[in-house]
Amino acid sequence: MTWRQDRLPELVRAISGRPRHEALRGHIIELLRSGFGASYEDIAHEVYLLDNTGRIDTLWGATVIELKSDLRREIGDVLARMPAYIADAAARTQSSAPVTGVATDGATFIAYGLRDGELHELARYTTDPERPDELMAWLEPLLSDRPDLIPAPRIVAQTFGRGSLTFAGARVVLDALWAELQFDPEVRLKRDLWDGLLREAYGEDVGGDALFLQHTYLVVVVKAIAARVLDLPVDDPEALLSGQALVDEGIVGAVEADFFDWPLKTPTGTDLVRQIATQVARFRLRDVEADVLKVLYESLVDPEERHDLGEYYTPDWLAGRIVAEAVNAPLTQRVIDPACGSGTFLFHAVRRLIAAGNAAGWPAPDILEACADKVRGLDVHPVAVTLARVTWLLALGELVLDRPARLTVPVFLGDALQSNLRRYLDRSDVLVEVPNEQPLQVPTGFAEDQALFEQGLDVLSQGLRDDATPEAVGRQLLRISGAAPADADALTGTFARLQALYRAGRNGIWVFIFRNLVRPVWLSRPEQRADVLVGNPPWIVYRHLSPAMKDRLREGLEGYGLWLGGNLASQQDICALFWARAAERYLSTGGRVAFVLPYAVLNAPVFAALRAGRMNEVQVGLTGAWALERVWPIFGAQSGSSTTSTCVLFGRRDFEGAPPQEIDRWEGHLSRRDAGEAEAARNLTHTRIPWPRPRTLIGESLYRSRFRNGATIYPRRFFIVEAEQTGRLGGRRDAPRMRGRAGILDKLPWTEVEPPRGPVETPFLRQLVLGESLAPYRLLETVTAVVPLDGARLLDAAGAASAGHRHLAAWLRDAEEKWSERSSKRADGRTAMTLLQRIDHMRNLSAQAGPPTIRVLYTKSGTRLSATTIIGGDTLVDHMAYWAPVRSQNEANYLTAILNSSIVLGKISEFQPHGQRDKRHFDNLVWTLPIPEYDADEALHRDLAAAAARAEAVAASVDLSQARHFTAKRRAIREALAQDGVAAEIEALVDALLPP
Repeated sequence: MTWRQDRLPELVRAISGRPRHEALRGHIIELLRSGFGASYEDIAHEVYLLDNTGRIDTLWGATVIELKSDLRREIGDVLARMPAYIADAAARTQSSAPVTGVATDGATFIAYGLRDGELHELARYTTDPERPDELMAWLEPLLSDRPDLIPAPRIVAQTFGRGSLTFAGARVVLDALWAELQFDPEVRLKRDLWDGLLREAYGEDVGGDALFLQHTYLVVVVKAIAARVLDLPVDDPEALLSGQALVDEGIVGAVEADFFDWPLKTPTGTDLVRQIATQVARFRLRDVEADVLKVLYESLVDPEERHDLGEYYTPDWLAGRIVAEAVNAPLTQRVIDPACGSGTFLFHAVRRLIAAGNAAGWPAPDILEACADKVRGLDVHPVAVTLARVTWLLALGELVLDRPARLTVPVFLGDALQSNLRRYLDRSDVLVEVPNEQPLQVPTGFAEDQALFEQGLDVLSQGLRDDATPEAVGRQLLRISGAAPADADALTGTFARLQALYRAGRNGIWVFIFRNLVRPVWLSRPEQRADVLVGNPPWIVYRHLSPAMKDRLREGLEGYGLWLGGNLASQQDICALFWARAAERYLSTGGRVAFVLPYAVLNAPVFAALRAGRMNEVQVGLTGAWALERVWPIFGAQSGSSTTSTCVLFGRRDFEGAPPQEIDRWEGHLSRRDAGEAEAARNLTHTRIPWPRPRTLIGESLYRSRFRNGATIYPRRFFIVEAEQTGRLGGRRDAPRMRGRAGILDKLPWTEVEPPRGPVETPFLRQLVLGESLAPYRLLETVTAVVPLDGARLLDAAGAASAGHRHLAAWLRDAEEKWSERSSKRADGRTAMTLLQRIDHMRNLSAQAGPPTIRVLYTKSGTRLSATTIIGGDTLVDHMAYWAPVRSQNEANYLTAILNSSIVLGKISEFQPHGQRDKRHFDNLVWTLPIPEYDADEALHRDLAAAAARAEAVAASVDLSQARHFTAKRRAIREALAQDGVAAEIEALVDALLPP
């Protein structure tokens, strides 16, 4: 057995338990010597600083290691001492590498660097005793140059992902490069064009500088992976990023010069690319797994950011099953994924074609030719396309060694919705956006004919190099066989615009842009269309789009007869437009489509026209569906709280048969989101069920408009508080000392922020009802919160100071400064919303201001609805509950009886999204039932109110002193209600109230 197999797991388990100082030192020395080949003589201990003001625990080369018993308590000491340790080590080291400081207590490793004399945290790692190789992978870039590493996806993610030392070092250099180059005309052009494509991908402005630098880093890593898969050298940064290294091997289209080669404009950037590529080359990438790119990408994007962007790629097992179901003749069917993301569907389609070719006895060159012709991808996301191209190449496996002299990877950057296509009476143009200028125009006469377009593009490129006149270029365009005079004239005008951009230094990217962005028009030619469309198109609801994208979505859906206005407008989804337009533009007659879509497509009113199949210019009849709402995890699972309900919809163009009465349902739990087919086969069960009952808004209750969500008090540690310990005299009664309460539900980056503390005037200390505060017919424990609500007016720090509330002003000033530093930023660097806007989003806080009244509250989520009443007081409601004022106590009792019944839960259960274990959110689903308003003249209504009053008395009498958790308290109350008999009485009354 080797040291890594035998001893390392035991060592990491010991380290993770925060051993004592000397024991930790011994473990770290063993790690350095046996894991990274350090000689005993090279490891220095208790090294006194040159000025004798302190001593370094352990020094090895350019790495300072500071050992602590518990970093949770001793982080202040690290922050105070580490700058001097790093500076001292830099003064004495013989290495050209920058000195890095690592503080650890075994359970946590934190890397630091000095930048302009100030200490900066580079990365941190929490030791997982069950994954010892991950600790080694995190430390590798710092402590080792060992080659031939195994490229397991998680190990690659630890080496290059968001928390890696490789990324941390690259980020420092990229920040400095960006400060130097951000106003260079060519660099700025590339960044702005990238930003425009992201707006197309996400429907809103998300492209900040930090994300551009992150994408730059990722693309360098992926392009290096592409080269090393083929055992190509990566020591020439320009050849690496331009793809010339692959072109020289006859592989075209896998890697291109794009938006992300801008670091090559400086020697420092060139060195950075070489350093990253060198780290990549340490892995044995000829053995790489295809999903390593997907895992790497998701490891680089913050989980909260991925959730906001909807960036969750299709699990491997699901993509494989969809391809197997939809592609029944892989040797003859052309497959297109019009939203290919990282290329998961393309991978499985290529592998399915290869398997069929081998089974049919095809020679390798014929199989490769078929792959290039039959499996194509398209995406508007520039980074996703880079990943997808390399994934397509990886899918070839050993077959790539038998490639022809020229192998073209058919994955293109472009907008499948063809939003840049403008139609006129006698012609149409593809518009290419130019930041801050009018768009460039490419006539579709050129764009639709690939050979014609390439000749035209060659003429334009040569004209730019020769500084030719537009007239000379126009004559050259007219000489191209097949070019229409009107199209040649239009392209001549485009050349004149290009030449002006070229002379202004805004060049270096246009050939790439033109060649890619016209591809969708070419792919929609009849002879290029697909027999099968597969994929997972973007899901972005109307209310989350930018104003311009909202107009575009509405116009597109209206064109297909899919737009529903009124209350349903906000629920319209871009995935519906994708379904219709992809079928119209890219699918041949009789062709199949299989898309991963929101579960709501199966039964929500907003998708009724899509299910009907007739969409004006195109008809797509439904042929089947898979319900996946009971499979966990699928999307967003890294957080462990995914509530995304999912389905797969199958259809056929020009199919006129009736939709199926039954669909397939898969259910079960997987160990990880991107599980393979073998695990899915073991853990998922299959049943046939009736097509889900369509939701209807006909019976919607009038109470829907009266109930609203509580306030999003976030970050919680800024507002939810507990009293601070005071001296013998106690604190001031009119302004007690409080401190923000840190909790297990806090999320990054706020877990790294010290909660505010200090006195707060008592009028601004309010009781807050959380979701867990609610039990059937009884209010449980509430929490104290600092709420800057002065009557009906919300106060920020300045407003509080102006009103004379100096303690509240100081508290808010501290919170606002921390919010400004850590909250999400717009592309221009401003905060996306102020702290006050955050806690009063949708007026969910200020709407609670007003005179005391009777209110009904119910839980937003859980396995059972819990509802109760509060009367008067200044209590406020958190966003995990819904609330409404009512006119009388009887109306309140009537509503709590209905809301606490299992009858209501059973009627809305099928519409609930699933969490990790159970169905979760209720939100306004209960009000889709025809629950009538309370009428005192109705005997049934009065009986419900009376029964609820009795239930409230039973709930109040339950001794909850032995039940610590809120779920146990709720259970105890429900058991008491059942034993009393009032629960059964209420169930019978609700059953009589609501139709079956």
